Amino acid sequence: MRNSWKILVAALALAAAAPAVAQYEYKPRWQLEKEEKERQQELLEQSVPKFQRWRNVARLNVGVAFFYSEYYNCSYWYGYYPAYSCGGSGSWVSYVPFTVGPQVDVNLGGMNNLSVGFNVFLGNATGTVYSGLSAQSVSRSVTIWEPTVDYVAKLGPPANTKGRFRVGGGMYIGPNAELGAAFRIGGGASFFNLSRLGIGLDLVLEGGVYRGYWIGALQLVASPEFHF
Repeated sequence: MRNSWKILVAALALAAAAPAVAQYEYKPRWQLEKEEKERQQELLEQSVPKFQRWRNVARLNVGVAFFYSEYYNCSYWYGYYPAYSCGGSGSWVSYVPFTVGPQVDVNLGGMNNLSVGFNVFLGNATGTVYSGLSAQSVSRSVTIWEPTVDYVAKLGPPANTKGRFRVGGGMYIGPNAELGAAFRIGGGASFFNLSRLGIGLDLVLEGGVYRGYWIGALQLVASPEFHF
């Protein structure tokens, strides 16, 4: 009798487990390992933020520049007699224009970028003109165009804020096709760098020659950026 009860209990247990066993699908080991790897990869992707890294940048620089240059006047006065002397009096010319212009950074691989653009400077140049023993301040509206080519190093790993360093050159094209050239060096940063749209800030120092005179400049610009 006792054995009969044991057989009955075993039979009932097998009957209850049969549907579950029927639902279980046996798979080869390689397939189970593949599914496990896919599941682990999916969990890893969900736990790590997905960063979109844009390689190239187009921006519109808007800001202000501070130019200074020294020039010399010639005087025709010496005592009671007219005489010619040049270089005896020096003057500074100040030029604080509004600046605007497009610029594109093309990625060359890694941190290396080629930046091409141009600036338009709009403002008044103010200087001192000597006539005999008198002097007067003169202001003149001046527009200068500056095509630029820079090497730009973008520093650090992909991040929402990314710094940059630039070095390059520019050419000045002024009224009446007056020409000049300058060496450029500066630094800045892009904010919201991981988004399609961002904001950039830059400080650029320039030094060169315009119309045969030494000239220096400081540019402070902000720029809406389009990352692509």
